[in-house]
Amino acid sequence: MNDTSPTDKPKILIVDDTPTNLNILEEILEENYFISIAQSGTQALSLTEKFMPDLILLDVNMPGIDGFETCRKLKSQKNTHTIPVIFITARAEPEDVIQGFNEGGVDYITKPFNHSEVLARVQTYLKVQQLIRQLESKNDQLKELNELKNKFLGMVSHDMRNYLAAIKGYSQILKEDKEELPEETQDQFLSFIFKSSENMLKMVNDLLDVSVIESGKLQLDLQPESLKSLINHHIMINQFFADKKNICLQSKLPDVPKCRIDSNKIGQVIDNLISNAIKFSESGTTILISLKEQEGKLIFSVKDEGPGISDEDQAKLFQHYQKLSARPTAGESSSGLGLAISKKMIQAHGGCLNVTSQLGSGTTFWFEILLK
Repeated sequence: MNDTSPTDKPKILIVDDTPTNLNILEEILEENYFISIAQSGTQALSLTEKFMPDLILLDVNMPGIDGFETCRKLKSQKNTHTIPVIFITARAEPEDVIQGFNEGGVDYITKPFNHSEVLARVQTYLKVQQLIRQLESKNDQLKELNELKNKFLGMVSHDMRNYLAAIKGYSQILKEDKEELPEETQDQFLSFIFKSSENMLKMVNDLLDVSVIESGKLQLDLQPESLKSLINHHIMINQFFADKKNICLQSKLPDVPKCRIDSNKIGQVIDNLISNAIKFSESGTTILISLKEQEGKLIFSVKDEGPGISDEDQAKLFQHYQKLSARPTAGESSSGLGLAISKKMIQAHGGCLNVTSQLGSGTTFWFEILLK
């Protein structure tokens, strides 16, 4: 019998008061499993608490508490009730089999033992147990994701309600008191209305993109495009917001071959990376936007001089429904979905999107796609 448990072998507890039976079962199983033995029901209950086997082979006829009572006690305890129990016995009458199942056993192995049968039954129930654990783990992950989604949708709904309230409030003032308002104030109110509606549209578009991606229905319209021209276009779009924060946008964009991309989807990714860099950068800093060809790939990067991203936040960056600790430096809006969407869009092109960052040393987001 082994004294220490190797992590790569399932653990089996064999319970039988007959040494010969224990020796036979141990000989059959020890090559593929870590084995521990008990010679009574009381010893089995005590050992199970410490050993926590993946499967128990339990004799029915034993002195003291028999196998049925031992199984009943195991199934009544919170930390052992999920361990599958296979009864090993010479008693194979229908009433004995039924009682074993009623007490919580999953199967019977009859004596004398058949080597192949023992291995087959053990392997089957260990596989079932493994699948159950995987399903429980997936279920826990789905519950956690659903809670995150509900929390996120609550935050988005709150933000959208604020934007709607602003649109309603400013438009009502313009409608009822327009003649009394200075032209400069009217322009300011219209600007607030436009910005609020723009933020709402961005949130709605992000939610729709997530819905398409999660449904597996993301489709690409691949055409030969100039990535350099596409990048320049989105630099121009974001130049106004950079100037407003006194942020310098520098670009290093050599001529590179065209590649087959969906320009709308890749443009959305480029815009997200540039606008994020602007959102999280302080006034007076520089953002470097680069493109290069390397080993049959085009690599695009956006490097800022911002505060950097913690390791904890980096682990959540590309996940849906996450809110990170960092906040935009001028109170800009953020749905928290942009990077998750961007990663999926780059992956749909056969590429990858990554980040390099260190607190206090800025952040670089970059993606690479194959030249086709």
